[in-house]
Amino acid sequence: MAYQVLDLRPDPAMLNPQFDGYKLRLVDEQRGAVWSHPLANLSFVEPQQIASNALLAYEEVYSRIHYNHLFVGPWNNTFIYIDSERRVCLAEIQREDDAPRITNIFDIPTRPSTYALPGYYGAYAISETMILVFDGAASVYVLQRADTEGSDSVDEQWVASGMFEIGMGSVAAGPIADNERQTMYYILGAQLTKVEKNVVIQIQVCYRLNKETGDVSKDSAKPNQPHSSLVQQRLPPVFCIEALQVTIPQFSAELPGGVDYSAHGSGILGLNATTVHTLHSHAIPVYCEFISNNQYVLGVRGGIVLDDTELVVQASDKAIPPNMNSNPYYWTQTATDVTVCIELPVAVEANQIFCEQTRSSLSLQFTNSAECENYTYNRKQYCNYIVAGESVWTLENGRLLTLYLQKEHEGMRWTSVFADDDGVLETMDPNEFAAIRERLEKYTSSDLEVETPSAPLMQPYIDQDSGGDPEQLDAEDPVVFSVRSWSAGQADASSVAGAPDWLCPAFPQAPQHQPAHMQQPPPVCLKFDVDGVVFGFEASEGSLPMHANVSARHTGTFSALSYIQAGKREKRFAFIASDMTVCVLAETQRRVYIYHQVKHVNASSAAQNLVDLGDSGGDAELVGMQLVGETLVVLRKHSLCFIDLSLC
Repeated sequence: MAYQVLDLRPDPAMLNPQFDGYKLRLVDEQRGAVWSHPLANLSFVEPQQIASNALLAYEEVYSRIHYNHLFVGPWNNTFIYIDSERRVCLAEIQREDDAPRITNIFDIPTRPSTYALPGYYGAYAISETMILVFDGAASVYVLQRADTEGSDSVDEQWVASGMFEIGMGSVAAGPIADNERQTMYYILGAQLTKVEKNVVIQIQVCYRLNKETGDVSKDSAKPNQPHSSLVQQRLPPVFCIEALQVTIPQFSAELPGGVDYSAHGSGILGLNATTVHTLHSHAIPVYCEFISNNQYVLGVRGGIVLDDTELVVQASDKAIPPNMNSNPYYWTQTATDVTVCIELPVAVEANQIFCEQTRSSLSLQFTNSAECENYTYNRKQYCNYIVAGESVWTLENGRLLTLYLQKEHEGMRWTSVFADDDGVLETMDPNEFAAIRERLEKYTSSDLEVETPSAPLMQPYIDQDSGGDPEQLDAEDPVVFSVRSWSAGQADASSVAGAPDWLCPAFPQAPQHQPAHMQQPPPVCLKFDVDGVVFGFEASEGSLPMHANVSARHTGTFSALSYIQAGKREKRFAFIASDMTVCVLAETQRRVYIYHQVKHVNASSAAQNLVDLGDSGGDAELVGMQLVGETLVVLRKHSLCFIDLSLC
């Protein structure tokens, strides 16, 4: 299957330069557009707390702050929350009397873990008859509806038909003391599917490897460092993204309905979770959705870190692996410069290269190297002007020719390197340049003498001194989307560098009656200049069995949304509706902002609602939010609030 590019370039026809702004439209509360329902005295929602001395990376702290404690239900008019007594509550909206029907369907057992920090509870409806419940530590319970042929009602009985563990903290962190290897686990996504004749759960989890410090030998320590056999240095956090598969038994009517769940899960069938593959990153993924039972889309800031899962080679191999595509070069850009990398087919010396750069063109020739003829240029016109006197080139290992082009017009983005667009998009992953160097270092003879002109070195992919520090936020890496194989984890497609960055996801939707062999993942909203541009991932039958051809398409725009959300310093939640009718931003307390879609693409304005939910009895903090049909449900610690979007 050929490697594909997820093209996330916005469609200019769908951008609206005539847009002036959003106009405030009052919510008609007299018609019942907003109402609330108090939770029972012992049923309030209180997120689990962790010890104040727990060591968390910035990404983990950020994830906890923005964690959504309201979950989508198994049917279109339902939602789920978990209260402070560890009760899983399935709720159904009853618009007739404004009071939702709420049923306790499961009590999460108390099972202390020696290796997992207490994260947040989670509930994931993966079908109309199955819900996964996460205890926030390491246990996942499989709930199945007792009467699978019954009506979709919250009064139906649910039974815990199994339980499995995610992660193995002692293995992931190494053989160290229990109190030093505690890990916090996150569930990224899950689906129910069939593999051969078995019904299986495919689930993606994430956890941080305990590698915040690295050991540096005494010989390599700097002179001013303390004298010791090992010196500690800070490293960026490393997160493991683990794909697990759980085979579940056929549901049986003989499964007990009155199990004593409080007795540490006694009576619940233990299931085995097997690891399918693992990946590493420096951030917790912001997007993880399945396309089929053998492919999923992953969005993670900075992309996947190159390791054995991404590049598996034999040390005895002397042939350099081919490029991932037939492009003659790779390139990327910043506001001030353009970097072009050319992998040469054979090793050359610097004196074999003639490289002349003018303000507008490139001339590149190689002497005594017929293999490099396809990489020559004769006064090839650049896409834009450069500062020739400040543009240089380097040669590394005799095989990697790099051009550093200083832009004459800083801040202007290049759509291509050359004026006649040859279709070479920006680098598909921020790691790609590092991958090229790694391949060359592994396969190039170390005794090859190459004269390398003096030039600034390319910056490493990750600042090794930042360690995920919040102060480094202004230099965040963009979110890279990739389509990956479930069976092996390798990328079948990836977005390009310079694509619009992450803004927010879509509200999750209730499970649908559709086969898992081909699904349309929910859209995402990305930043493009001041706008929020919505992209959908579309899957079509591929040339290989179980592998789809996946493309990204610009399907809608929320004008000025990127600019607006940047000004919401107290923002906790941000979602778009999957049908792109509204975008919702919610602050930490009280306020919910609703931005409506323009009526036509060239409209100069759109409607905006501001809903202040108040702070009755000090109940002002917003801890969860879901879109259920046309009703926006907002969870507070002691109450549920409802906003009828059809009346906004």
